[in-house]
Amino acid sequence: MKIAIIGGGSAYTPGLIEGLVKIRHEVCWTEICLMDIDPEKLKIVGALTAKILRAVDPKIVVSATVDRVEAILGSSFILCQIRVGGLAGRVLDEKIPLRYDVIGQETVGPGGFAMALRTLPVMLDIARDIERHAPEAWLINYANPSGMVAALLAKHTKLKAISICDVPIGIQYFLADALKVNRGRVKLDYVGLNHLGWFRRVFVEGKDITPLIHQLVKTKDIISLLPTDDEKTVTETKMMLQLYNRLGVIPSPYLQYYYLKRECLAKQQEAEKTRGEVVQGIERVLLAHFTEVAAGDDAGLWKSRGGAWHSELMVNILSSIHNDKGEEYIVNVLSKSTVPGMAHDACVEVPCIVDSRGARPLPVEAPTLDMLGLMQVVAAYEALTIEAALEKNYRKALLALNLNPLVPSLDIAQQILDAYIAAHAGQIVLH
Repeated sequence: MKIAIIGGGSAYTPGLIEGLVKIRHEVCWTEICLMDIDPEKLKIVGALTAKILRAVDPKIVVSATVDRVEAILGSSFILCQIRVGGLAGRVLDEKIPLRYDVIGQETVGPGGFAMALRTLPVMLDIARDIERHAPEAWLINYANPSGMVAALLAKHTKLKAISICDVPIGIQYFLADALKVNRGRVKLDYVGLNHLGWFRRVFVEGKDITPLIHQLVKTKDIISLLPTDDEKTVTETKMMLQLYNRLGVIPSPYLQYYYLKRECLAKQQEAEKTRGEVVQGIERVLLAHFTEVAAGDDAGLWKSRGGAWHSELMVNILSSIHNDKGEEYIVNVLSKSTVPGMAHDACVEVPCIVDSRGARPLPVEAPTLDMLGLMQVVAAYEALTIEAALEKNYRKALLALNLNPLVPSLDIAQQILDAYIAAHAGQIVLH
């Protein structure tokens, strides 16, 4: 079995490889192919990957290529984690809105809009290559904006595909660790869109323990329970607790940009660097570290880019598909009749059963009116953004950006859009 990783030069790849090794007893893959358009990063990550896998099984075939079709050919699973425009593109996405006193964020607001305009046409090209060269393969996508990618693939391709996000599983694991129970025993009543959702109730082996969560928040120092002292994670957790005490439900970390617009904008304007610039520094350090480990004797010395759940989610979904397990995961699917009040073709993020047929959404209770209203507006913005990206339609792009809740006026929307087109020359082309 061949597994291809598109965006294989990512600093997340070694963690993904380690995750694939952990499931090899139940998914007997024999070949890994890394594909990336950045040959330097591909060389570094490819060398570390080869070293890690040689220690596991010298018979595993490891290859690296800048040719996407070569990677796709013969693959059973294709794992996608591309970032069109790289981290430099992310920094532009974040900085440009700040010029106009608008939040600049990777996947939310104008930043997510610019990312979508660059990413969606490329994802459609990848999908067409898979349809042509490996039509039976499964595509498991991590590329953002994940919800829009999911809608694109469902509406415009015939692929077997699932688009995922590690925010829900991160919350699930944190709650399980805080409650000191096995992570697999915790289930979440979650509803929303990608990067816009609410954890309404928490279950342990079918029992609703939400009142216990209320008590935990009141009596425990939640920050001390975090598995990391990473400044970003601590700040997001404090924000979530602040919103939780007001809303009565656990919010996605990204809801801060909708509920606390002015506060988030003020913090971004005061910061010396955008998050993208911080991540650029992290990546430089990691790539140097990967190079050092690959040249040494012990492949086990490498350090990861992010939380273990980032890898676990993707590889566990792969195993659930391959082995027809029927396990429950929160993923992105078209609503159809799943979420009352949402358009039939809106992409929602809800608990699903994942097996050899893909992701099938479980019934969810209707969102409250405030949740539904925000979901409907953002879903409309996403649908219009997808149309604009595929049609390269300037007018639709402008209308989409103006519809985004973080954009204050049509005039500001047009200025930001024009600035993005100029900054991302050749990658955002609209007529």
